[in-house]
Amino acid sequence: MRSRAIAWALLFMVVAVVLQTTLFARLAPFRILPDVVLLVVILSARWLYPDPALLLGFTAGVAVDLLGTTPLGLRALILTLVAYAATRRTEPEATPFAMALSTALLSLLGVVLFAVLGTLFGQGSLAEGNVVRTVLLVPIFNGFLALFVGPLMRRVMMPATSGVLL
Repeated sequence: MRSRAIAWALLFMVVAVVLQTTLFARLAPFRILPDVVLLVVILSARWLYPDPALLLGFTAGVAVDLLGTTPLGLRALILTLVAYAATRRTEPEATPFAMALSTALLSLLGVVLFAVLGTLFGQGSLAEGNVVRTVLLVPIFNGFLALFVGPLMRRVMMPATSGVLL
């Protein structure tokens, strides 16, 4: 059962990395991208044990670091920390709206961490006007996407016959 959930999480992660680095890089509403890799890590961590969730966050972060312009390890650190925060719950959310809200809050944590750590590593400055827009819009985009992606991921990662975490 656990290997099935991990395989699905890895598949979702690969699809998210491909979407993030290709399709969403061209769309960019308001010049801000939804962070689908962050979204998939948050949602996957809800139905995985902590160790596989942390490994998924680290792997997704390294993949994005290798394909992007950020210093190697920055996104890996951030996605690992967000995956850890996502595993610190007592029970998965009961409704899609609760899932969307918690996803937006965890996305806010990830974006703020990226802004602060990115400033420390020379990726930008907290004083830029784009940072405030990013901090506000990425969690909203991710929360909205969680309304649609979350139930799909729950269905494939968590069988209907089992109420336990995978």
